[in-house]
Amino acid sequence: MNQFLRNLIGSILLLFAYSALGAGAEPDPVLLKDSTERFVWRAGYYSVYFDSIHSKSFDEIRAIQRKGLFTRTITDDQRLFSHHHEMWAYIDVQHVARSTRKYLIELYDFHIDEYDIYVLNGDSLYYHFQGGDSFAFEHRKIAHKNFLNEVVFNPNTQYTIFIRVQSKESVAAFGAIRTHQDLLEYSNKEYLILSIYYGFLLLMFVYCVSLFAATFEITYFYFALNVVSVVLYSLSNDGLGFQYFWPHQMVLNGYLQCFSVVLFSVTSLLYTSAFLQIKKISRAYIIILRSLMIARVLLFVTGLLFYEPLLRMYQIDIAVLVFIFYVAIDIYFKDYIAARFFILAYAALFIGFTTHILMVLGIARNNMFTVYAMNFGTFFQLFLFSFALADRVRIVNNQTRDAQLKLINQLKENEALKDKVTQELEEKVKERTKELEYKNQQLDAFVYKASHDIKGPLKSIIGLAKLGLIDINDEGAKEYFRHIEKSTSRLDALLQDLLQVSKIKNVVIESTLIDFNKIINEIKEGFTNIESFSDFYIDVEIKQDRDFYSDEQMIYSIFQNLIENAFNYRDNNKRKSSLYIRIEVDKQKSLIEFIDNGLGIDKGLKDKVFDMFFRASEIAGGTGLGLYLVKTAVNKIGGRIQVETEINKGTTFRIVI
Repeated sequence: MNQFLRNLIGSILLLFAYSALGAGAEPDPVLLKDSTERFVWRAGYYSVYFDSIHSKSFDEIRAIQRKGLFTRTITDDQRLFSHHHEMWAYIDVQHVARSTRKYLIELYDFHIDEYDIYVLNGDSLYYHFQGGDSFAFEHRKIAHKNFLNEVVFNPNTQYTIFIRVQSKESVAAFGAIRTHQDLLEYSNKEYLILSIYYGFLLLMFVYCVSLFAATFEITYFYFALNVVSVVLYSLSNDGLGFQYFWPHQMVLNGYLQCFSVVLFSVTSLLYTSAFLQIKKISRAYIIILRSLMIARVLLFVTGLLFYEPLLRMYQIDIAVLVFIFYVAIDIYFKDYIAARFFILAYAALFIGFTTHILMVLGIARNNMFTVYAMNFGTFFQLFLFSFALADRVRIVNNQTRDAQLKLINQLKENEALKDKVTQELEEKVKERTKELEYKNQQLDAFVYKASHDIKGPLKSIIGLAKLGLIDINDEGAKEYFRHIEKSTSRLDALLQDLLQVSKIKNVVIESTLIDFNKIINEIKEGFTNIESFSDFYIDVEIKQDRDFYSDEQMIYSIFQNLIENAFNYRDNNKRKSSLYIRIEVDKQKSLIEFIDNGLGIDKGLKDKVFDMFFRASEIAGGTGLGLYLVKTAVNKIGGRIQVETEINKGTTFRIVI
């Protein structure tokens, strides 16, 4: 411990000694030769002096410099932190070129509110430029996001440059002297990279909004807002915002940057809560999350209304990211596997955001990496989040498939139990019947609830699969999405039929006047979008001596399933596939027949056609519930159904009510 204190004190004394040596020393001159295209003045090439705002005239500042009271910079971290002060920078330029050349004096920091640049040739004022974010964009003689001022340097001449900067944010005074050609080459590269960056952000925003519109999953909405916050911060930070979007409201740039950081923190917390399902895992985490959101918003509002420096208290945003990172790791170790790519994504964002904010706060050095660290971190974050979303879909798909298998096995087990119960001794029929009815009620409730609960995630998977087929160019990935869409669509059809079974069993019959023509026409119209249905011929013959009353929903279900069954099992080798529907209603009974010339059914399987999940052929790839629905509906309205069939000749279903 004592050794540590001795080392610490020694380091501090060494730092003070180094600072003392730097104070008052003249900076190295900036040498501009004929071959010089760009010279960046950084540590060692300029000296600084801090003063109250406008407390001294330029002549007084020159006198202070001549007395050696300017401090030579020894690092690139020399920044102005107080909006009650201003910083002066002094640079010695020796133009040793043999010809007169035009240069641009560029200040790197985008957030300078006001600056003055004085260029002296000897003791004479050669140029004086004014600018900053507090001036309208039209004030700039060179319409560029950077602060640029044109000068002409004579051959073999020495110049002195004084720069005054003042701002509400932490700013630095270093920059560059460069030629127009060098600026053009640099700007082209920079704008190309930024265009790719913003294009990527736009694609992610459209992708998330599309997913939200398709699935109504709130996670994608929060993430889309998070992308918006990154776009706003980037536009206000890299200068493109006031160059292209709000050139007449330069003062808006600083406030928009503060607002975008708040929006970023709030949406990050909301997205984390939704993606990691924190409500189901920890109430304490939810309380902390909400407290952080409220604290961040209150801090912003207080700064906006009362004390502006609070707007830039970005330390709380670093705390937000630390909290998110910690929660994600903790939840991952609680067996929430979907958090793995989330952790990697936020690790990239945390490094980029924290590095950039430390630069803004003056803790980290100002360089190309720290300036664009937020952009780099966001890019990798969004890239990894695409894997996180896909990983989450895969996990949900596996869970849905397991639930499907369990549901089908449970239904088969219950159906076997039902068959066994019906074969019991006759004296126990009534007792067993009551027990069976009770079990069927439980089974129906289970099927209905399970099917209804599965439909929501299933629709989300189908929507994601369709979006994947549209957005992804990789053919291998598309093949996986096609398999996902096909499997989930089959499961969706099965759930629809299971819900229909439950609905038929529990519906209360309501007798109304039945219009057979209307029902048949509506069913045919519903099938018109199916390929080859237009080639399927349906002939209808109706003979009625009286009005026919029954439950319209049951009749519709019977007709729809029998027409669909005839179409699905038609014989494509025959010249004409047809279905003949004959309806005869007289005073004694009502007879309805569906006669097709399709594939037919093996007579040995005829007694099983109305069983649940039975399929006589794999050609149509149905759920095996269509004829089971028909028989259930016929029984519900008090009728009976028979089937007559022969292989390769056709099938007749006869219903008597």
